[in-house]
Amino acid sequence: MRSTLLSALVIVVGTAALAQGAPDPRMVVKPGDGYQPHPPATHCCREKVWDKAGKEIGDLIAYDNSYAPQALVGYVAYRLPGGDAVTLKVTPEVFNSLQAPGGSTALFTTPDCSGNTMFAVIYWPPLAKRYAMVTLQGYPPQTNATNAWLWATDPLPPRVIPGAGTVFHSQWGDSQTCQPYPAPGYTYTTPPGGYWMHRVEDLLVKFKRPFYIDY
Repeated sequence: MRSTLLSALVIVVGTAALAQGAPDPRMVVKPGDGYQPHPPATHCCREKVWDKAGKEIGDLIAYDNSYAPQALVGYVAYRLPGGDAVTLKVTPEVFNSLQAPGGSTALFTTPDCSGNTMFAVIYWPPLAKRYAMVTLQGYPPQTNATNAWLWATDPLPPRVIPGAGTVFHSQWGDSQTCQPYPAPGYTYTTPPGGYWMHRVEDLLVKFKRPFYIDY
């Protein structure tokens, strides 16, 4: 009888020690290297895209099927201040717009791509209230981008042709650098036209890489 009581006591004490040392499954363990888990989010409608620090980037609209079956690139609805969303292409390391700069599609009236206004030639705008373009800095951009400036239109913008009265003196090129036009500059006078955009923010300053979703 005495040995039975001692055995039972050992089992109870051992079980309590194991329970005390085991991690609570409800607790989120934070790995190192600056990672922070994102806050809880509902999955009823759209998967969320997050940055390394746990900050929400936006709703995953769809994957780019060009890379099927691998989910390498996602189309993401990114919310601007005020609530309207623009469509961006997101990989773990970089942001891209649907229409990339280059070939005289990201135009500035200044000689060095400075200022907060840009004219963007977007041939096929997305089905959204606002359109966007991202000008990356750093080459190659998919791995070495240092800046990703987001530009966005006003809500429901009209397609316009600036005409001969507007002279552009620089463009953001496909080499991710500013390219001045030789004098007297460049004018855009023929269809299809484009959209005036305003500088919003640097996405690579706001969000920490890598970006990801929860499968």
